[in-house]
Amino acid sequence: MTAQAVLLDLQNNMPTAQLLRNIIEHYPVLYLFNCQGNFEYSLQDLTEFSSWISSGQVVILDTATSPQKEFEYAVIVGQLMALLEDDTHVEIISAQGSSEMLLNMMQETGIQANLIQVQPAESAVELSKYKMPSIEKIKTAPYLQMVKQYCDAIAKTTAKPQTLDSLKNSVANILHVLPEKAQHLVGMLINLKIVKRYDEQINFRKKVLKKWSQLRLDEDAVPVSKNMQDAFSQLNLPQVVEEKATPITPNAPQDLYANFNKIDLLQLQVMKKLHELKEKKPKDIYALRDLLEQLFPKSDIRLLLKELIDKGYIYWNGHEVLYSHEMFLN
Repeated sequence: MTAQAVLLDLQNNMPTAQLLRNIIEHYPVLYLFNCQGNFEYSLQDLTEFSSWISSGQVVILDTATSPQKEFEYAVIVGQLMALLEDDTHVEIISAQGSSEMLLNMMQETGIQANLIQVQPAESAVELSKYKMPSIEKIKTAPYLQMVKQYCDAIAKTTAKPQTLDSLKNSVANILHVLPEKAQHLVGMLINLKIVKRYDEQINFRKKVLKKWSQLRLDEDAVPVSKNMQDAFSQLNLPQVVEEKATPITPNAPQDLYANFNKIDLLQLQVMKKLHELKEKKPKDIYALRDLLEQLFPKSDIRLLLKELIDKGYIYWNGHEVLYSHEMFLN
């Protein structure tokens, strides 16, 4: 049976305690991260949350702050490679537009993953007040289809119309329609709250325009979830079994602390072996894992890799393994 886990990005996407309970009820382990480094949780639910961490049901991943999102995600992926069992399928839930990069990086390293995109928390509140036509209605209404086409085109431009006349001309030019039809479409853009009018001046409501432009009319398209509750409904929940698989996590006391001294001694042996290899040290994370499994077949190599990464002895940047000089100074 394939192991399953959830990777939850908390940036602009803080779930309720009840939603976390729902996820933990179905998944043996939930990984959390926030590249901004912030984590807020109510005092009322903090005790229960800390118990999830102590039991290893919730694992908070280390993050790094960088102007390059690829670097931040590489730190996440490196930890997952050390923590996940082979063939584990990961459900990613994120409100970040860059989360597809995380998905691609995980898949490139051999991690099976699926992305569930949600609206950022603030945007979800605002958009929840806005009712847009259903996909079925848009498909059957020619004028709504033209509104959709115009939104797709105008969302890609930087210089948008700012007056009613320029908006009418823009609609006519983009959709190739007569002035009378363009005037009707301008009225629809205003009524649908895509455009806000101030006498003869107008501006576009960015979040509403974005929602229209991101709307996928093809039936096979995966819709963007409005909120975390919608995301939970999209999860491919594993069947509940009597005995849940024990997750390999750094927060499970019975696994980590019981063998802590043994792990430290093993680290010293690893450093010695890698030092002997000199320039022949593996650059690929999988090659390093395979080498360590050959050298120390009775050891928990995934836990060992996690410890080496946490202590800064090795670092994986998404492409190759980097070895710290501290490894050979100790």
